[in-house]
Amino acid sequence: MALPETGGRGAAVVMVCYDPVGNPTVYTNWCGAKNFSLSIDNEIQSEKVGDCEDWSKPVVTVKEYSGQNITASMEATWTSATHKETSAWALEQKKLPVRIHFPGAAVGEVEYYDGVAMLQNLTLGEIGNVEGNKITEAVNLDFDGTISVTAKV
Repeated sequence: MALPETGGRGAAVVMVCYDPVGNPTVYTNWCGAKNFSLSIDNEIQSEKVGDCEDWSKPVVTVKEYSGQNITASMEATWTSATHKETSAWALEQKKLPVRIHFPGAAVGEVEYYDGVAMLQNLTLGEIGNVEGNKITEAVNLDFDGTISVTAKV
């Protein structure tokens, strides 16, 4: 039996282009990220349809894709490296390019997921705690449209 190759820290890197007008090809690693989840939700429309010729036949349910919603969430340790950019993203309601990079991808495998995301929610936690814990950051992203997939060549 051959075991599959699995990924851990470094197998995927989340990157953001904080200046898509001035430097559209410069992506910065999201410093402090501890847990990042990407969710692709397909909406499915269903409708009951009956046979046109024989009305005694059972009604069937016909299903079709009707839309797609792509979201992401991240838990991180707050870092000064990205605090200014993340705050501006939220407060100025920017739409920024986000890239998920799989640096170890083999030829033909997914190397990048790219999309434009809105920062739906930014939460800073553990501010002023008495235990000396690090400040935390939690982020929810909502992608504006779909994401593109780039295979490694």
